[in-house]
Formats: sequence, structure tokens, C-alpha cells
Amino acid sequence: MVVFAAYDVTHRRDLVIGATQQEVAGLARTLAQQTAGVLRAVDTVLRDTAADALVGPSGDPHSALGERLRERVHPIPALRDLFVVGSDGRVIAGVAAQPADRIASLPDGAHVVEVQRDTAEPHVSGPFRRTDDNGWSVALSRAIRGPKAEFSGAVVAELDLAYFRGFFAGISLGAGRTVDVLGRDGQLLAHYPGGDNDIGRVFAALTPSGLQSSHRPTPPVLNNPLDGRTQIYASETVPGFPFIVGVGVDEALALEPWRIQAVHSAIRAGLLCLAVVLLIGLVVRQLRRRAKTEEQLRVQTAQLDELFDSAPEAIVMLDLDNRVTRVNREFTRLFGYAADEARGRALDDLIVPVDLRPESLRIDQAIGHGRHVNRETERTDKAGNRIHVSLLRAPIVTATGQIGSYAIYRDTTERALAETEREKLASRLRQAEKLEVIGTMAGGIAHDFNNILAAILGYGDMALNTAPEGGALRRHVGQVMTAAHRAKALVDQILTYSRSARGRPTAVNAAATVIEALELVRASLPSNIDLRPHISAPRATVIADSTQVHQLVMNLCKNAVDAMPGGGTLGVALEALDTSSDKRLSHGLLPAGNYVRLSVQDTGSGMVSQVAERIFEPFFTTKQPGMGTGLGLALVHAIVTDLGGAIDVSSLPGEGSAFDLYLPRSAAAAMQKEEEKAPLTRGRGECVLLVEDEEPLMLLTEEMLAALNYEPTGFTDAAEALSEFRSAPSHFDAVVLDYLMPGMTGIELAAQLRQLRGDIPIVLVSGYTGPLLSQEALIAGVDRILTKPLDLRQLAEVMTQLLARSAVVTVSLKHSF
Repeated sequence: MVVFAAYDVTHRRDLVIGATQQEVAGLARTLAQQTAGVLRAVDTVLRDTAADALVGPSGDPHSALGERLRERVHPIPALRDLFVVGSDGRVIAGVAAQPADRIASLPDGAHVVEVQRDTAEPHVSGPFRRTDDNGWSVALSRAIRGPKAEFSGAVVAELDLAYFRGFFAGISLGAGRTVDVLGRDGQLLAHYPGGDNDIGRVFAALTPSGLQSSHRPTPPVLNNPLDGRTQIYASETVPGFPFIVGVGVDEALALEPWRIQAVHSAIRAGLLCLAVVLLIGLVVRQLRRRAKTEEQLRVQTAQLDELFDSAPEAIVMLDLDNRVTRVNREFTRLFGYAADEARGRALDDLIVPVDLRPESLRIDQAIGHGRHVNRETERTDKAGNRIHVSLLRAPIVTATGQIGSYAIYRDTTERALAETEREKLASRLRQAEKLEVIGTMAGGIAHDFNNILAAILGYGDMALNTAPEGGALRRHVGQVMTAAHRAKALVDQILTYSRSARGRPTAVNAAATVIEALELVRASLPSNIDLRPHISAPRATVIADSTQVHQLVMNLCKNAVDAMPGGGTLGVALEALDTSSDKRLSHGLLPAGNYVRLSVQDTGSGMVSQVAERIFEPFFTTKQPGMGTGLGLALVHAIVTDLGGAIDVSSLPGEGSAFDLYLPRSAAAAMQKEEEKAPLTRGRGECVLLVEDEEPLMLLTEEMLAALNYEPTGFTDAAEALSEFRSAPSHFDAVVLDYLMPGMTGIELAAQLRQLRGDIPIVLVSGYTGPLLSQEALIAGVDRILTKPLDLRQLAEVMTQLLARSAVVTVSLKHSF
């Protein structure tokens, strides 16, 4: 725009100069023609005068010719004087009073005659000042020739140059314009406006030939040599006469409108450029804002895409025809369809089962009416597997209306399994509540019943040790001890149901324990049942009490035998099993790890699913009244749960049942069984403080300690025992306390004894034990807890261990002092 404006201004300048030049040239031609008119009038006078002078009367030519000359001069203002010169140069007649002097006043007056003698053209003299008024004049002469063209003289007219200035002043030339009258050689004759200072000087550059001799053919602009002003100048020769009329106009004046227009153009171009710059700035700003917005949109789009693809739920976008337009990664993972594979296909054809198509149609109709749908349903994956899902369908609506819809699927299979597990946990909670009732009952009866058993087992054990070998007395006492041990096992079983851990977990050889239990099972099996054991892990070890493993085998086998009243096959297998992933079983979740699997299978009547779900509930039984207690399988479940295992049960009516028990396998070596005939360890006369609130049991325990070569001091009152110990703490080497006593429990008494003497061994005896009791006893300073009824061998081992440890501590203290 700037270049175009500059070009336009320059071009307009050239146009203005060209137009002004044409105007000046036209004005010069007009003035030249008007000047020619004046000069033709003068020339006519000259011609007429020449004719008169040639044919005039010979008597007194001066008076008559002079009169006619005055008549001809009077109408022409430019003529100041007119006279006739003879061939000899003398003035024949004239308008002035003394015409003879006029020729002398002309510059080169004699030369006029000579010039006219040789030419018929008019001749112009140089400018000269008049003597009368000091004004400027110029002489125009023409030759007088006779009939034979002989030279007879000349007619001379004096032209007043001031007339031309007045003539030009009378014409409205306009400001800034000048007019020059020049001779043919460029001699200045008149200049308007201006003075007479330069008249007579030669300005050849102002003549047409001088103008054309410049570096351009028609130079439009020049510095006028008359006044030095820069002008647009043109000159024109007066036709028929040796005169030149030049017209000039000041360049500044001629270009004034152009300058105004140029300023306007510059302002207009500047404003336009400014507007364009502002517009470009606004466009650039808008483009930057748009670019920034697009960048933000790209970021938001990327974020939304990432959010869409990384959503934990399966999401699918649909068009108005319920065809897939986009799916996320979870949809691909859940249903197995890749994005390209699903795009463009109908959703019903992809994942909706055939039997649920009517439901899907109702959902589509609801979406078409702009409603949201949320429900639990099923869908199928690419492989045809049915999946439990939570469905959320909703329309996508814009200002122009609904443009599609979306569906969100959440896999609820885990939740369904969790719900099932929750129901199982609720069932276990109900079972735990029942066991809690059993535990409360067991805690109430264990103490009193174990006190009775303690007396029977204690005295019976001592009687059995003193009875002679092979005698009837030893046999009878042995039967009594067997019955007493069965009663003790019954109490232990009840306490086991209540989750009171009575056994001491050790590394047990599972295969050896199972084989030992199967020997007992085989002895009691009916003849129509075939036992088929299969032990493939002879060195597999579990951390448990051997009695617990024994109870698992016995209870499962007894349950299998009861399920085969008409006979059948009983299979028992033991194998090592390693799992690399979690495994869900019918009764519990089996984490990945190393296990020992104990399987018991029968070919009996089997179970329906409703019965299989309740078989581990306490007191639940399908046997006739009086034929079972419903505690056998509950005990199995309690033991397996305590050991950190799981159970898998499979059964069909008429096809038998299979119980698979998974017990954690240990890398520890199995503990060697004690030799049953090992002699009892005995004391060395150590003094033992014994506190038991029931006197018969206190006396029995005293006799058992005395039989083991200890010196017991028994008390039935805890306060008396504390007073005795406080009076002589160093007199006693060990303490044996009953747990439940009136006024003060065994744990409270142990805490006070420990304050009096911190190194004395303390043994607590209780008919009911558990984690809470063990924790309280440990805090009170109890070294060992024994369960009632007391076993002589167990008592001997504990006393030997505690007194041996106390002796080591005492020796260490003596050496330290």
C-alpha cells in the first residue's frame, strides 16, 4: 500500500506538471497569436506607409506624408512613433516634430537601412531607451521597394515596450505566472511582472530552440534565469515576426494542489496502513488466541482421551443407530474386542446375549426418550463367556439435540463373588457365635469336670505305676485310666470347638500321622467298605499338633463311613501341592503357596447343594436323633481354619463326596516322637509352693510332686500362701498355682509373687486356656501353663525344665557377684 501510494503521488505529480506545461504552452501560443495581431496591425501601417511614400506627391512630401503617418499612429497604442527613411538614410517624414533626429536615436540606425536593403522581411532593432522619458522602445522596420523591387528606403515604427507589459497586465494570468517578450535571438524586450532591469539582456535558454536544446526534449521544469525561480516554462515564436513570447508558472504554485492531494494521500495511506496494521495485529492476536485455545483444546482433548482410555470401567460411545464409534482399553480388556474390530458394529451384536435382546431393546427405547438407565445385568465377551456387569446408559445431548449415547460397564463378577463370600462369612459368623456359646459352656464346665478327672487320672496314674506287672489290678486300673483319658479327650474336643488352642504346634510328619490314624480307622471299618490309602508325600511336614491331624483323618473317615451304609470304597490320599496363583475353593480362598492336600473320598449317597453349604455348621447333622452330634465336621473346619488352610468339598447325590483339605506345608524337619517308655524325670528335693482351692486336688498334686521327689507345701487359700511366701521368699524353689480361686486368681497371685522374687519359676494350672489367658499370664510373669487334669509325665517334664533353667540363672548371678 505504501509503494502504491508513493507511485500514485509521483505519477500524479508528473500528471500535474504535464497538465501545467500544456496550460503554459497554450497560454504562450495564445499570447503569441495576440502579440502577432498587434504586430500585424503595426506591419499593416508599415506597408501602407511604404506604399504612400513610394507614390506620394513630390512637392512637399514631409507635410502631407507626416499628416498621414500621424493618422495611422493614432489608432494603435503600441506605436509611439512612425517615420520614413530614404535609401540614403535620411528621414523623409515622421510623426515626431523633428523626425530627422529619430533615426539618430535608434541603436544602429544606419544599420536598419542596410538590413532592409538586403531583405524584404521586417526587422526588429534591439531595445533602447527613449531620451524624452527614459522608457524602453524597439524599432520595427520594413523596406520600401519600387516597381522593379529596387530599394527606395524604409519605414520604421517605434514600438513602446511598456505597452506589452500593460497588455499582459490587462490579461488575468493568475498568480505565480510570468510573461516574457524576447527577440529572435533571446534578447529580452519585456517582462511581466517585473522591472526593466534585465531588458536588453540575452536569455537564449528561454527561446524554443534553447528549451529544446536541454537534456530533455521539452523540459517541463527549469530555473528561470530572470529571477531564479523554479518554473514550468514554455515559449512560442510570434508567427511572421522575429518575436518570442515565453510564459512561466511557479512550480510550487502549480504543485500546491498536488501537494495537498499528496498529503491527503499520505494521510489516507497512513491511516489505511495503520488500519491494516491494527487489523493484522488483531488478526495475529486472534490467531494467537486461537492457537492458544487450540493448544488448550489439544491438551484437554489429550487429557480427556487419556481419562477415557484409562478409566477403570469399560466405556463405549454409540451413534444414534447404536453403533460403536469408540471404546476404551478397559472395554477391550473386558470384552476382548479391539477398537478397530468394534468400531461401526451394533452393540447388541457384540456383547448382548440373545436371551437379553428384549431387555437391551427396552434400554435403547429409554435412551431415545432421553432417560438414564442403571441396572445389573449380564453381557458376553468375544469368547461367548457371560459376565456379570453393572450397566449405566445415558444419552449425549447438545444444543441441537441428541447426537448419540454412551454406555459404562463395570465388571461385578468379583462383587458377586464377594457377595457370595460375604454370605459365607456371615455363615461363619453364625458358626462363630455358636462356637462362642460352646466356648462359654466349655469354660463353665471345664474347671469342675477337669477337677474330677484330675483326681481320677492322678491317683490312677500313681496306682498304675505301683501295680505289679501282669496282675489283674494293673489290668483293671489300666481300664479305668483308659476311660478317664476318653473323658479328657471329650473335654479337649469341646474346648477345640470353642477355638481354645490346647495343643502345642510342632513340625509334624503328616504322612506318619495319617498312616497311624488310618490304622485305627481300618480296625473299626465294616467289612463291606474297602480302604484305599495313597500316600505320595512321605516327608511332608505341617506345623500343627499331631492330635489335630489325627482328628482330621478320624472325623472325615467316620463321616465317609456313615455315608456308605451299604458299603463302598473309602479313598484317602496325601500329596504335596504347589500353587502359583490364588485359588477359590468351595469353603475359602487358597492363597498361592506350598500345601499338603489331604483328600478323603467316598462312594456313598452324596449331598445336595443345600446340605453341602451347611455341613460345617456346629450341631448340623442329617443323621437320625441320637446317631450324631453334628460336631465332627465342625471340628474339622475349626482345625483347618486355625492352621491357615482351606477346604474344598464336591458332592453329587448318588455319586459320593470328596473332601480336600489344604494345610500349609513347612520346610522344617518333623519332630521325633518321644519314646513312650522313657523314665520320668525327678527332682532333687526342691521345695515347691502349691496353691489349689480344692483340698482333694491339692492333696493329689502334693502326692504327685512328692512322687517326683519334690517337697510340696500346699495351701487352699491364696492369701495364706502369699503370706507364707512373703515371710521366706528364698525358701521355695518353684510355685504351682491354680487359675480359678476365690478371692484372688492365680494370675494375680503370680504377679505379687514375682514382685517379691523375680527369678522363681511359676506354673499356672487351668482347665480352660486360650490366647487371652496366655497373654495375661505372660504379663503377670507365669513361666508355663498346664491344663487340667494334670498328667504326671507332663508335670515332671515342666518342673525339670523350669528348675534347670532357674539353676543356670542362679549360677550366673553367683559368678557375676
